[in-house]
Amino acid sequence: MKKTIKRTIYGVLLVLVVAVGAGVHAVWPFLAYPVVDVQISRVAPQPIRGEAEAELPQQFMAGIAVRDITPPIGIPKMGYSAWARDADGFRNRLKARAFYLKPVDGEPLLVLQADLPASSLVLQRRVAELVAANTDVAVHNLSIHATHTHSGPGQYFASDFYNVFGSNRPGFDPEVFEFLAEQMAAAVQEAYQQRRPAKIAIGSTQMYGATKNRAMGAYVRNENVVDKQENDAAALRAVNPLITLVRLDGLAADGSYQPMGAFSTFAIHGTGIPPFTHPYHGDVWAFFERQLEANIREHYQPPWPVVHGPFEANHGDNNPNYRTGLRGDIETRRIGLALAQRAWQLYRSLDDQLTDQVTLYSAQRELDVLDLSDEDKGMLCERAVVGAATVGAAKNDEVFPISYLPPFQRGWPDDPVGDCHGEKRWMLSKLQAWGLQPWRYPHRISISAFRINELLLVGLPFEITFEAGNRMADAVATAAGLQNVELAHVVISSHTNGFFGYSTTPEEYSAQWYEGGHTIYGANTTPFLARESAELVASMLRQPGYYDLPEHWQFNLLSAHYYPKAVAPEGKRVQLLPPAFTDATTHQEPHWQTQMLDVSPSHINLHEPLLSIEFSDDGKHFSVLTDQQGTPVDDEGVDLQIIYDGDSDAGMARYFLRWYNPEIAAPGRWYRFRVEARQGQDTFFSSPFR
Repeated sequence: MKKTIKRTIYGVLLVLVVAVGAGVHAVWPFLAYPVVDVQISRVAPQPIRGEAEAELPQQFMAGIAVRDITPPIGIPKMGYSAWARDADGFRNRLKARAFYLKPVDGEPLLVLQADLPASSLVLQRRVAELVAANTDVAVHNLSIHATHTHSGPGQYFASDFYNVFGSNRPGFDPEVFEFLAEQMAAAVQEAYQQRRPAKIAIGSTQMYGATKNRAMGAYVRNENVVDKQENDAAALRAVNPLITLVRLDGLAADGSYQPMGAFSTFAIHGTGIPPFTHPYHGDVWAFFERQLEANIREHYQPPWPVVHGPFEANHGDNNPNYRTGLRGDIETRRIGLALAQRAWQLYRSLDDQLTDQVTLYSAQRELDVLDLSDEDKGMLCERAVVGAATVGAAKNDEVFPISYLPPFQRGWPDDPVGDCHGEKRWMLSKLQAWGLQPWRYPHRISISAFRINELLLVGLPFEITFEAGNRMADAVATAAGLQNVELAHVVISSHTNGFFGYSTTPEEYSAQWYEGGHTIYGANTTPFLARESAELVASMLRQPGYYDLPEHWQFNLLSAHYYPKAVAPEGKRVQLLPPAFTDATTHQEPHWQTQMLDVSPSHINLHEPLLSIEFSDDGKHFSVLTDQQGTPVDDEGVDLQIIYDGDSDAGMARYFLRWYNPEIAAPGRWYRFRVEARQGQDTFFSSPFR
């Protein structure tokens, strides 16, 4: 009996020690990290005047541009929180794609797509500030939409909460932030400069089988859901299957209109690549992006590069439908290519629907949850609180044992006690409110909307579940109907201009799965957002160019620096290991690999051209290798990888180079890796292999 009591006491003490340790670890950055002050002004854009204006044809105009936004090696990755790892290279590089649209009358629209884990209010405001002097794009005409890859960088958010807890290491990194802002602003400016007379077509198609609902225990609580089954077949049905695509064709020198590209939406988490992985990766979106681009290039052969920028619809509980036990690169490719094939069919079906008659409106409003008007109060909680279910992680991302302990396990709601957060079981109980003041959480909500002909898109800084998005779509469609606007497509886009966690329905919230635990402003978040979105849409349709934004923004953020420290190279590039082939296995794609000595990560700019493959039919004279569609085999694609393998001496470092899914050679054909010159180092060529 005494031994049992002792063990119980020791067990309780151990739990208390762990809880206190976790609390101290969580609060430490808030006590010790320096604060950086980011100030941004709402700058009026530069209007087109004089001769330049007179030279422009009076018709619909569009421009598209791309910039690479792959940060350096060593940046913490965001999406899997503590289970993430610092980036050690890339499997495929991350991009930002800018789509500039300008009607004959009225203001332009700038849709900025980014291969990032989430959007960011401070980033959107900064990009708008940077482009105002050189474009006619105002802050309320620009929206940043993310793919939500969980293999991208963190440390660029507008709240301490997500800068500290969204990644594996804490703090807002001013260098990561400014790098992203400058690259994205450059894409916007180029898209504006490249504008030309254009035509547009909009369509949608269904894609079942690529996704499945990961939170069926919460989803079936919705009062309007008749089918209460929670099996795999039901999970494949409880998803948003729509690919919605906006195609843009531009006027070429020969007088014809040729494809420029498209942006599209789909509802799928960027979680095909699991936690604990290191390289940057665009996830399923990388294959979706590049394959559709390749199909357009091959089929239409336009006189310019083609750009596809897909981003999230309401995806909060919709996961990639990867096969059990096979999650990773192989399944990510399979799902992404399936999306690209369906989108390609849709793209081609729009050939005869292109028009230069374009109605285009955009609008944006900002609300501060900590300073709501009397009219807006009463639905959102006065302060944000994170539920214990958030620590337990989403289904299929569980980590033993924490995800299975009752306080953190999904479906473990608290008894409602009358406060605004209802069934939510607070993480760290009242210690959370003591350690994290309300302003540490995201609290400035940017709601944006745009209409392009028969398409209405509302962008929100939340991860919106399938049913929550349905209810929001109904609300905004009703608002449009009251303005006598007929719509064929209504899209609710997650991860737009910020990040606030999740938005579930009140019924889903009551179940306290991961998504409900991560709905940080309470059970009525979705009804609130539906109401506010409908009001914004009504204002936009009544008053084109509507916005309600401050003149100035100030963000005080806990900061840290993760950019690699500069190390002067004193050695020379050399090959350390000859290329060797690894055959395919159940979990591994076939690939060639070599190891080389190169400059330190501080001089490896991953956003610049780096790797490519060359071939030779005699082993002596090499040329750039292209694939079957005529595209160079280089790091603009999805199959060349660089991985940092540690520092060496003389300011150098070791790297693995890999070529996945290589060409099956004809007899006598040779290949070699090529690494571009940099930092006084000559172009590197591996030894030939076949």
